[in-house]
Amino acid sequence: DADKRAKRMERVLKVQVQKRQIEEWTLTHLKQKHAEIDQADREILQSLDPSSELHGLFVDAKVKSLRRNDLARRDNLKAQDETEGRLREARRGEKGVEKRRDEARREAGSASEAKTLASNVDAFLARVPAPGGRG
Repeated sequence: DADKRAKRMERVLKVQVQKRQIEEWTLTHLKQKHAEIDQADREILQSLDPSSELHGLFVDAKVKSLRRNDLARRDNLKAQDETEGRLREARRGEKGVEKRRDEARREAGSASEAKTLASNVDAFLARVPAPGGRG
């Protein structure tokens, strides 16, 4: 029973590890997207050249793009915060499952040692002659 519990905890731990890895990947993806938004803003700002004859034609479009990027950046930061929270929870859950798995392993080891000890005692007693008997 303790061995089954240890194996079950091992499977649960694998699931917890996968959940954590998914959250880590999501957070990495969101950070990359944030960097892309920042890069797009830098490119828009660099393209604003007041000395150009066409400067006034594209200012409104660039301002709208900057505003869209600002909204996207806010959404991205909110998503990053939420993902970081889920990642903390996943790590906490993983640690809890690791503890339970280790306890189950110790119990399984103790049960196995007890069975081995009982078997050795029985084998020893089987070899020892009974009192009053012939030896």
